[in-house]
Amino acid sequence: MLKQITFIDFFNRSENAILLDSRSEGEYLQGHIPGAVSFPILNNEERKLVGTCYKQKGHQPAVILGYELVGTQFKRFVEEAYAKFPVGPVYIHCWRGGLRSQIMGNLLSSAGYQVFLLKGGYKVYREAVLDKLAVQFEFKVLGGFTGSGKTIILNQMIEKGCQVLDLEALANHRGSAFGNIGLPAQVSQEQYENDIYTKLISFDLEKPVWVEDESRLIGKFQIPVKVHEGIRNSVVYFLDYSFETRCKNILELYGKFNINDLIGSTERIKKKLGDQRTREAIAFLQQGNYDGWIEIVLEYYDKLYQFGLEKRDPEKIIKIKLSGKELLAYLTNL
Repeated sequence: MLKQITFIDFFNRSENAILLDSRSEGEYLQGHIPGAVSFPILNNEERKLVGTCYKQKGHQPAVILGYELVGTQFKRFVEEAYAKFPVGPVYIHCWRGGLRSQIMGNLLSSAGYQVFLLKGGYKVYREAVLDKLAVQFEFKVLGGFTGSGKTIILNQMIEKGCQVLDLEALANHRGSAFGNIGLPAQVSQEQYENDIYTKLISFDLEKPVWVEDESRLIGKFQIPVKVHEGIRNSVVYFLDYSFETRCKNILELYGKFNINDLIGSTERIKKKLGDQRTREAIAFLQQGNYDGWIEIVLEYYDKLYQFGLEKRDPEKIIKIKLSGKELLAYLTNL
C-alpha cells in the first residue's frame, strides 16, 4: 500500500520535492497547489466522458471506462515521468485522494519511484485555504499615493530578510487600470487565494508581515475579505512624497511600454476622468508628452487614494518623508 502524508507534511519537506497533480488540465488551471506539476491521468475530454457515464450508467461502468481510457496510456505516463523526473520521490494527489492518484501512484511505484499520496487530495488543501483566509490578520502596511515606489521598497525589504505578502505580484497585476501592462494574464480567483495561503503559512506570524496598501480589487481578483480587513485596520506607514517625485517614478515604470497599451488603459478610466480630460491625456501620449499624461492620470488616482485614506483611523497613519537607505533602515527595524 502506498504511504500517505498530509499536505502540511509535504510543505515541510524539501523545496525540490516533486508534486504531481493527477487531475485534468482544466481542474489544474482552475486552481492547484503552488509548485504542483500537472500530470493528468485523464484529460479534460476523458474526464467528461467518465463523468457522463457515471451519471447515465452508474459507478461500475464509469470505473471500467476509466480503466479502458487510462490503460492504454500507462507506457506514455512512465516514459514521461522518466523524462521529466529522473529522481524521486514523487508526491501525488487528485481531487480527494481517490482512484486517479491511487492508480497513478501504483503505476509509478511499479516503475521504481518512491511514491507518497497526499491524504484527502486537493479538496483537503482547499478547505485549509478557506479556513486560513477566514482568520483576522494584522499587518504592517506600506502606503502612499500612486508613484511612491511602494512595490520597489517592499522588494528591497525582502532582500533584507523582511516578510512581505506581495499581493500584486501574486495577482500578476499592479492594481490600477494600467496594472496588467507587461504582465502575464490573471488566471483564477481560486489560484490567487491558494497562492496567498501558501505564502502566509510560510511566514513566522510572531514577526511583522508587510503588505502594500491595496483596494479590495487587484485587476479582476478580490483580496480575501479578512486579509483586506487586516490591511484596512492595521497601521499604515504612508510615504509622503512630492508630486514631482511620483511623476518621475511613474515615467520610469510606464514610459517603456507600448503607447497603444497606455492609451487603451487610459480609455478604461474614461468615466472617471471625463471625456475632455481623457482626450487630453491621450493627446499627450500621442505627442510623447508623458508628463502631461501622468499629471491627468494622477489627478484621478490621488483623489481615489485620498478617499480611502480618509476612512482610516487617523491615529494609525504614520507619514514618512524618508527615502533611500534611511527609509529602508527605518522600515526594517520596526
